[in-house]
Amino acid sequence: MRSELSKADSVVLFSGVSEIDGRTPIVVIATGLRRESDNRKTGPMVQVWILRADMLPTEAVGARADAGICGGCPHRKQVDGGRTCYVNVGQAPQGIFRAWQRGAYVVAALGELGELFAGRLVRLGAYGDPAAVPGEIWDAVLERAAGHTGYTHQWKAARLRGVTRHVQASCDSEADAEKAVALGLGYFRVKAPGDRMLDGETYCPADANPGSVTCATCLACSGKGARIVIDVHGSGAKHFNRRALAVLA
Repeated sequence: MRSELSKADSVVLFSGVSEIDGRTPIVVIATGLRRESDNRKTGPMVQVWILRADMLPTEAVGARADAGICGGCPHRKQVDGGRTCYVNVGQAPQGIFRAWQRGAYVVAALGELGELFAGRLVRLGAYGDPAAVPGEIWDAVLERAAGHTGYTHQWKAARLRGVTRHVQASCDSEADAEKAVALGLGYFRVKAPGDRMLDGETYCPADANPGSVTCATCLACSGKGARIVIDVHGSGAKHFNRRALAVLA
């Protein structure tokens, strides 16, 4: 491995066009290769960020121009201004994008990804949908990785469903969960507090046991069939009930 790559904490894994719409320029950046993530829920996982390459994350969200990295995710900002996504793009995504613009990150070749991620735990899509990224990138990243997690809202589209071999189907209703099960997919479902859990579901262990379980120690959300559920959380939670009703309509 190149010395500059072996010493890098953040690395560009891919830059090109989104697989979701075939036109949006994106950049895929891994952070935490040397310094462990301070995300208390995920634990020490390498975080992979999927960003528009031509707009600040805050601008993309504000203009509702993030479909190329988020697809039809119902948690994106809507025409009424509501947004239920838990990611604050003005924080980590914005800082990572600006650093990339300055040329702060080493660029890795496809053939270098297997060695780079060997033995590591990886979070695919700390922001952005993994379906936006060519499958060969994830195959190379995960070839020798120790474990991973990830989620996609694009599982309903047959053209993009191949990513579910690595990640969970993101579900926002009981009807979504039933469709995912019928397709043989593991899923991660967001529900309102107090709503019931379905047969076969497990409440997110990292959310239920903060401090003792992390995503890094659980790794259930790896596209292997688990049915995980969590109560809506984050800054957009107040919009969730209204949005969930729209999804079900």
